[in-house]
Amino acid sequence: MLNEIWSSVADFYDPTIGMLRQWAWGLPIYFVVVAWVAFLARKEREPVTLRAVVRSVFPKDQYDHASARVDRWNGIILLAIGFPLSVFVAINAISVADNLAGFLATYFGARAPLMHTDWKMVSVQFAIYFLALDFSGYWVHRWCHEVPVLWPLHKPHHTAETLTPWTLFRQHPVEFFFLNTIPSFFAGVMLGLLLYATGTAVNPGTVTVIGIQVYVSFFVVDTMSHVHVHVSYGNWVNRIVLAPVMHNLHHSIELPHRDKNYGVILTVWDWMFGTLYLPKKNETWRWGLNEVEFGEKNPHKTLRGFYLEPFVSFWQGLLQIGARQDAVTPTHE
Repeated sequence: MLNEIWSSVADFYDPTIGMLRQWAWGLPIYFVVVAWVAFLARKEREPVTLRAVVRSVFPKDQYDHASARVDRWNGIILLAIGFPLSVFVAINAISVADNLAGFLATYFGARAPLMHTDWKMVSVQFAIYFLALDFSGYWVHRWCHEVPVLWPLHKPHHTAETLTPWTLFRQHPVEFFFLNTIPSFFAGVMLGLLLYATGTAVNPGTVTVIGIQVYVSFFVVDTMSHVHVHVSYGNWVNRIVLAPVMHNLHHSIELPHRDKNYGVILTVWDWMFGTLYLPKKNETWRWGLNEVEFGEKNPHKTLRGFYLEPFVSFWQGLLQIGARQDAVTPTHE
């Protein structure tokens, strides 16, 4: 079964890769536009030269910081597993959906197909998959902040004192795994329920679109959400789609900004559940965690501390939970 799924996903990815090659020119254009916005947003006014633009887009204090160096080294490591993980996520979601739909058909009977045209199936299947993935991504991200035992694994991402595209990869490997697999499992469940309800199977075009979504999400939304420039789409659009400035603020050290803007691609979930924060005009902030939250010394400034400290904090959190349970357990004489 797994071999069949793998073969199917590989077949589905062939047209995706071909399409992405045709669209590849769009990515550098997007980065050039963002670079120009960064240059225009600078405080210092100077003649427009190539050197001035490069200095504005890649400021030395951001890219040569100890925090940024940890991001780069960890990013190289995660990139080695990032693409295989994205394929695994696709297999996970499709496998869950296929098996769940088959299970329901076996025990409750097959249903007559409600859709017969490819474009309808692709549109509905991808819409359910994407909304379920983004919705669960919002909640998993939020739990990483609000559930004490999960925070130690997510905390390294927020000890970044600078923001560069490499900060996207500032994730502990354990967190990187479950932050991707849990939403994909939930999306697979929702897609499986849809397949059974509509009497359809996963359309090859759906996985092609999923591949494009992974590409756009990774290289455009996620990467550009971790830049030092406050790029906004305007407050109306910012209420729906995650603009770089919205996630930039999520990394703020300022207390009014804490526990805000958990959205992955859509910010509509933040609006619905009361965690949306729209930055005010000319509002500024610093990045990282304060001394009360992390002490005077940030142990994540080295790769060794970045990997080991979360395990120590995670274990201490488990011990504290156990101690609290022992304290409330009644004694029997």
